[in-house]
Amino acid sequence: MKQVEFIEQFLTKSDKEIVKFARQYDVDLTLEEVQRLRPLSQKASVTWLITGIPNSFLKEVESIIGKKKLKKLLKYLENY
Repeated sequence: MKQVEFIEQFLTKSDKEIVKFARQYDVDLTLEEVQRLRPLSQKASVTWLITGIPNSFLKEVESIIGKKKLKKLLKYLENY
């Protein structure tokens, strides 16, 4: 359920708290990246736990944080 926890952070925490949370998992997000990612978190769906995160969504995230950070984030989410 790490995906749910990560999305929950975007819905309930401040930008600075999200940066701190992500750093705990070796994903160094900037405040600007968090601010740009926040609207995407509204698109998240519980069904993704079963179906997986859509490629179109991952491409949007990659355009904001870059391929390297996206890989780290996905590694964190998959290693549950």
